Amino acid sequence: MARYTGNHCPVCEQAFTDEDDIVVCPDCGTPYHRACWQKTGACMHQSEHAAGFEWQPEFGPEAEAAAHAAVCPNCGTHNQPGSARCAHCGVPLPSAQDQPAGQPEDSRPIYARGGESGGAYPPPTGPQRNAPRMEAYGAAPDGHAYRREVGPDDAIDGIKARDWAAFVGRSPVYYLMHFFRMSETKQRVTFSFSAFFFGPAYLFYRKLWKEGIVTAVLMLFFTLISTLDLIAYYDADFFGTLPIGWLPYASTICYVGSWALRVLLGLFAVSWYQKRAKARIQNIYAHCPEGEARTDALLQAGGVSVPAVVIYFMVSLVFELALLYLSGPTFLGLMYELGW
Repeated sequence: MARYTGNHCPVCEQAFTDEDDIVVCPDCGTPYHRACWQKTGACMHQSEHAAGFEWQPEFGPEAEAAAHAAVCPNCGTHNQPGSARCAHCGVPLPSAQDQPAGQPEDSRPIYARGGESGGAYPPPTGPQRNAPRMEAYGAAPDGHAYRREVGPDDAIDGIKARDWAAFVGRSPVYYLMHFFRMSETKQRVTFSFSAFFFGPAYLFYRKLWKEGIVTAVLMLFFTLISTLDLIAYYDADFFGTLPIGWLPYASTICYVGSWALRVLLGLFAVSWYQKRAKARIQNIYAHCPEGEARTDALLQAGGVSVPAVVIYFMVSLVFELALLYLSGPTFLGLMYELGW
């Protein structure tokens, strides 16, 4: 089959020739030598079928289209041809069949694709079907609300929407909508349930290192006072002659303080993130000319950090266990009181 000539069999890794007897996986289209297919008895990409994997050629007229389709329309990451989702931000990738060779690459970000692949609004029809768009709402000088479309090259607070999306990585629709609203209305309050429930972990996830460290230290301090109050409740002799009458009051204050801190994070964490992200993007603007180098720098500086979240929870757990261990004989009672 001339279509597969020059491409490689995934089993023996030999290039196909015009004379080879080739069979194709009915699910993803991956070609095999008939003997190799009979040897393995199953497709090498069977585990990826559920995610929508489709084989894309290495050589031939379809290879260029496959390479274009593998470029993420949201963050610009170059993925492996045939991937169903972007390895960086997780948004669905267009198929090579939707991107014929020689046609301009669809550079629309995920927030501009309307109802396609999980966009927030139905796609436009007619001549504007392929126009980049993100529907957003703002406030006019007369106080009335208005709707406008934001394209990938439109500025949100002085930064192109496509650059915001590349830096944010995960959940670009959510953040760009809020960033646009903040820019238009100058209102910084936005309630984030993630920041409220996960506290400092949210800040570390979004690489807000300074804010994350400050709030984490506060949370650990609140935990310290509460644990000392529990120790005093089970074993007042643990503190010897030290005065402990203040501990119940301090524990109550810390309990209220921890919830107040969570509310503060829920209300302002997105605003802090927007401010910090803007400063980092502007720094990249100053040092990197527009193009692939700038996009790569945005991807590297932005995104999320799962390891930072894991480290935060591990440090918190070790801190609490260390306090309980130092309590000595009261350890089991405290474990029971905490529900462990």
